[in-house]
Amino acid sequence: MVDRIKLGQKIYKDFDYIRPFFSIIFWDFLLKPISANSEFSILLSRILVIVESFIICYVIQKLIFEKTHLQLTIFLLICFLHSFPIMTWHTIDGIFFSILSLFFYKKKWNFSALIFIVLASLVKQSFFIFGFVMTIIILQDLYKNRKIDKRDFYIFISTAILLIFSLFQYGIIENFEYFFKQVFNSSASSNFYESSIAVYFFNNKIATAAFILFLISIYFIKINRKIIEVLLTILFPIIIIFPFFNQGVFLGIHSLFLILIILFLKYEPENKFAFFLLFLAWSSSISWGYNTPIFFILILIYKFIEKKTRFFLFLWGIILVTFFIYRIRYTYLSDSLLTTKHIITKNITSISGLLISENEYFYILEAQQINKNYKDVIFLPGSPILDIINLNFPNRASWEMDIEYPNWKRDLNKLKTNIIAVDNKQNYYKEGFYISSFALELIKRKKIIKKTKYFTIYGN
Repeated sequence: MVDRIKLGQKIYKDFDYIRPFFSIIFWDFLLKPISANSEFSILLSRILVIVESFIICYVIQKLIFEKTHLQLTIFLLICFLHSFPIMTWHTIDGIFFSILSLFFYKKKWNFSALIFIVLASLVKQSFFIFGFVMTIIILQDLYKNRKIDKRDFYIFISTAILLIFSLFQYGIIENFEYFFKQVFNSSASSNFYESSIAVYFFNNKIATAAFILFLISIYFIKINRKIIEVLLTILFPIIIIFPFFNQGVFLGIHSLFLILIILFLKYEPENKFAFFLLFLAWSSSISWGYNTPIFFILILIYKFIEKKTRFFLFLWGIILVTFFIYRIRYTYLSDSLLTTKHIITKNITSISGLLISENEYFYILEAQQINKNYKDVIFLPGSPILDIINLNFPNRASWEMDIEYPNWKRDLNKLKTNIIAVDNKQNYYKEGFYISSFALELIKRKKIIKKTKYFTIYGN
């Protein structure tokens, strides 16, 4: 989407984006020095994600930990990115701005806290909830304490000016109607209950009732905190090792999150910033993809057991080792490093410098050849990586699922003569949540003109 902007397109008007705009603006600003046809843009953006996450973890220490140390920051960074692909993502951006807002709020720089919570809310809809509640809390504090720090005022003014400038520079004001229709479309909120509340409980009503009783009993039964600390110290390595016995998938994270809420209520009810982080974790987890508060789980568990310093090196070693093994064995949406040959890419727009499997390398080479043979070819059901490699954006969405492409009907007739190349292995677009009506309709209207190893090519 940043590449689309670099080529002169406007958010919402020229391409579909179903979330608020600031994450794209933020990354366009960060990637300004990089041209649209840079070979290393994804590699550089991943490095920036690590820097962004490092700042998040450093600030979290300032908020809830007794001391700040570099080794602890790195430990929390690995906890934060333990199972998540290191890539630009609106949820991480929302967490970033929310954490900075909490930091300013703790310093009593309420104006800065307000403007950064606005930025967080302009990243993803789920941060509206966190932003609304925090705005009320900050305004109450501002009403009680009207003393203004000069540095707070300068940060607020400069950030507010940047935001206002962005609204005009990126055409948000002039294209407000497009913005409103796409961001507040009905599908964006259709599964709110399922992803925000239902996911934390069980499908079975009896099991849910039993779990709620369990949570209540934890709160009311007298349990020595040291016993809880020992149990969490044992649980910590189990959590990070368990995915190796479950095809790379964590289990019980949502239930553990609720247990952590109860434990903090029971043993640290005065630690309001821990509860702010729990609230932020819940808000950030409301998502179609990666619907989990795992970003904060390990960090908050460690906060609860931080006084057991004799276990730190052991836990540090465990999570560092599992982090690397996890990356090797469960490479995100890719072939495992253990089972296939990998190569370092070079001389390819955007993805040079990345270690990818030979299979994916030949997939990209074939797609590049198809793009040379057929003008304005559309790769379906959704291949954003191929669009940025080819610097070719013929339609309004590079991820052509209905949920990400509200204006697909507008493109259907406009692009009726375009060649389409359909991935032979991606069948998820045919039905269900990730259906791509755009792909299905174009396939229905066209005929097969060629089959290759990776794609079926359709024309008129």
